[in-house]
Amino acid sequence: MIIGIGTDFIDLKRVKRLLDKYQNNFAKKILSKSEMRLFKDKTYHQKISFLASSFSAKESFVKALGTGFCGIYPKDISLHKDKKGKPFLKSEVLKVRQLFHHLSITNTKKYTLSVVVLEK
Repeated sequence: MIIGIGTDFIDLKRVKRLLDKYQNNFAKKILSKSEMRLFKDKTYHQKISFLASSFSAKESFVKALGTGFCGIYPKDISLHKDKKGKPFLKSEVLKVRQLFHHLSITNTKKYTLSVVVLEK
């Protein structure tokens, strides 16, 4: 049974402006510790895409929950990929893995879009 659907659409220009202005402080507000380790080794353009994908997926997830970022922060949720590259989210705060979720992320040169479907 579907219990929620969330989407998020991000213009990469906005992420670029925030990264340029706040640098790693911006990333630290969005990325979990495990994501920060991956982030540090990326090129500048990869960092923009990585930040957009991570935030978009998390935003879609909390929209699907119907809560927004109330009582939880983006860095409390981690974006991961399985062996085949399929994205999924993990969180010790929310116990995300207890909810069955479908996550899809797409990136273009200008935008990132994510969709989350939550099931019981």
